[in-house]
Order: sequence, then C-alpha cells, then structure tokens
Amino acid sequence: MRNYKRPLNRSITIGCIIFIIALCILLSVANLSLYRTYVYNDYRVYIREILDYTMSRIDGDDLKKCIDTRQESEKYKETLLFMDNLMDHFKEIHYFYAVLPLNTEDKGNVMSVFSAERYHDRYVDTEGNLYLGWISDTEFDSETAAQFFEILNGDGIIFFEEETEWGTDYTGAVPIRDSQGKAIAVLAVDIDISFIHDMILRYAAVNIGIISLAGLLFITVFLLWARRNITSPIRELETRAAGFVGHSHGQRDVEALTFEAPEIKEDNEIKALSEAVVKMVQDMRDYVSDIINAENKAANMQELANRDALTGIRNKTAYDTEIHRIEKLMEEGDTKVGLAIIDLNFLKRINDSYGHDKGDIAIKKLSGLICRTFSHSAVFRIGGDEFVVILRGSDHDRFDQLMEQFHQELAEMNEDDTLMPWENISAAIGAAFYDETLDDDIYSVFKRADQNMYDHKKVMKAVRED
Repeated sequence: MRNYKRPLNRSITIGCIIFIIALCILLSVANLSLYRTYVYNDYRVYIREILDYTMSRIDGDDLKKCIDTRQESEKYKETLLFMDNLMDHFKEIHYFYAVLPLNTEDKGNVMSVFSAERYHDRYVDTEGNLYLGWISDTEFDSETAAQFFEILNGDGIIFFEEETEWGTDYTGAVPIRDSQGKAIAVLAVDIDISFIHDMILRYAAVNIGIISLAGLLFITVFLLWARRNITSPIRELETRAAGFVGHSHGQRDVEALTFEAPEIKEDNEIKALSEAVVKMVQDMRDYVSDIINAENKAANMQELANRDALTGIRNKTAYDTEIHRIEKLMEEGDTKVGLAIIDLNFLKRINDSYGHDKGDIAIKKLSGLICRTFSHSAVFRIGGDEFVVILRGSDHDRFDQLMEQFHQELAEMNEDDTLMPWENISAAIGAAFYDETLDDDIYSVFKRADQNMYDHKKVMKAVRED
C-alpha cells in the first residue's frame, strides 16, 4: 500500500475538525453576542425605568437651589428618601446617585448631589455616606469627570460599563434639568453586573460544550459515512488498480490482463470511476491483443520472407542477414566460422526427363539430408540447387566426421535399387574455414568453399564418365 503525504481519510478528518472548531467559534461568538445584547437590553430597560421614575419625582428648580445653597429642602429630603427606598427594593442597584461635575482636574472635580443608601448604611453604618455638597479628592478621576460633563451636556440617557475596585457596573445616566431646560446635575444608576459576566461565561461554556458534542457526533457520523462511501471504495479501487499494474507490467498474455473491480453499492462518481477503469482495462486488453496479433502477423510475414517455400529452410534473404551478423562477430574477434556449399547434381536432367515436380522432390530430399547431417548449423537454400551451411560450434569442430556421414548416406542411396531416379540423388560439397592468412572477410571464405565445391563436382563427373 502506497504511503501518501496527505491521505484522503486524514484530510477529511482534519477538514472536519477545522470546520467544527470554526463552527464552534462562530456559533459561540454569535450566540454569546446575541445573548449579551439581550441581557444588556433588559438592563437598559430596567435602568431607564428607574431613571424615568426618579426623574418624575425630582423638582429641578428646587434641586438647583439646593445645589447652589448646599442646603437640603423638604423636596430634596423626600426625593432622597424615595431613592433610598428604591435602593432597598431593587437589590441589583449598586449605586444610585446624582452628581455635578465641576472640572476635569485630578482632584475636587465632582460634587455629590444625591447619594441613595440602603437602610442599614443610612441609619446604622453611616461611615462613607455622601451628602449634598460633598466633594471628593479621590472618588472620581479626570476621565470620569469628563464623562459626566459629556452626559450633562448631552440629551437623553447614556449607558456605559465601568470596572471598579468593587466589581463591574453597568451605568445609565441622564442630565437633570430645571424648568428652563438647563442641565443642573447628572442622575446615574449603577447596576452590579459582575454576576452577568460569570453567567455569560457559563453560558458560553455550555454553548461551546453543546456545539462541540454536536460537532463530535457529526464528525463521527460523517467519517463513518465517508469511510464507507468514499475512502474505503477509493482505497480498494486503488489497491486493485495497483495490483493490476503490478501483474500486468510487460504481460503479453491477454488472458492474464484481468481487473477485478471492487463492489461499490452506491450509485455515485466512485462507482462510475470503477466502471471507467474496467472499461479502460478492457480497451487495454483489446489494444494489447491487436498489437500481439499484428506482431504475430509481422513475425509470420518476416518468417515467410526468410523461408524457402519449397524446402521450408531459410532462403537467400535470411542468408544475407546472417552473413551480416557473422561479419560483426568476426570484427569483434569471433573468427571460428566455416562455410559448406552443396550443389545438387543433374537437376536439369531430372526436370527435363521426369518433370519439375520430380526435380522439386530431389531438391527437398537433398535439403532433408543436409539438415539431418548438419543439425547444429544454419542451413540456407541460396539458389535453385545450391545450399550453404554456416559451420559454427560442434559442427565446425567435427566437420570431417559429418562430411563422411554425408557421403556415406549419399552412397547408400546410390546402392538402393528401390529408389526412383529423382530419389537417388547426388550432390557435390565444398567447404572452407576462415584463415586469417588467406581470408580478409567471410566472402573470401565463401569463394574458397565455392571453388572447392566445383572441384568436387569435376571429380564426381570424371568418375562417372569412367
């Protein structure tokens, strides 16, 4: 099995994990944002109702006089009592107060106007209570003073979140105006929202947990589905394709070019791919079959081109090709070679007396004798009644013994009275072996062998005349 840098199964798994992580983050941020907006909207409505209700109880002109004189009027005391009651009633209120920003310096920048207290703080533990006209050097910094000025000069309620040493407050503030519409102070409500942050974090944790579990379930189901319908079929198809490539490489047996496609139940692209591979293999089989048939035909044609039609042995064309090969071997130093030239006697007389078909019988009979005698050498028919034997190896070494065997078989034919005239053949033979002192090339050997054959033919003719 091939080891891939990025296996499909691993890529799908990593992709699913990244997708689920991104989805968890996206959904968590979206849900958290929506939830936070929803919670903060509720608190805005809550703060707005408190401020509106309180503003309806404040007499702006009377309050302006109290601020200017630093003296509490009856209306001032009634408003302060009302604010204290609200503090006792609404436990979420952290601070409920009215202030007048004086400047934006680091000290003495904000004056207290109202400061609501719960009953215990107002009447039991009074340390730390703020009163009309009180100016702190450390309670408010310059940035907070600047913010109060912005609210004082603004129109409507402004909401903001503030981190203090006692926790996190969500504040709503509105300017208090006299009958002339002039802003005289800022009324503010601080709601402790430290628990909201904890609640939002718990909500986020639960939300992420639920989405993660859902994502894990999705990944598990999807990976099981992908393995069954995608990765496993592809892996099986790849394994079988690799096996086919392994056993079919260089294969010339068409029947061995078989591909067993995996069983793919789902009708999808992978099944179509498998079917395409099967079709491709079938086309390959047909193509290889056509090539082999063409090669066989070419080989047969080449064989026919190099075969003598009458005797079945190789012809003059094959002889020329073989001589060319012998020449190259001789150039490389392999000079152990000889040629034997054999010529059928009296072929013309047989053809004239008994017909060419009987002459063909004589030629085939001589061809058979030569092939039997020189069974380890290449035999060629290079003319109508002329044959050449290229002597190599053992036939080269024991040529004299083979020559004697050849003459012995011819003599036995001559003594056999049962043979027909065209079966009682006679042949002249001449041989020559490469001699570096006599021969320049193979053609010199042929000439000497041919001359020896004619000399033998003359001797046979002289003996026959005697």
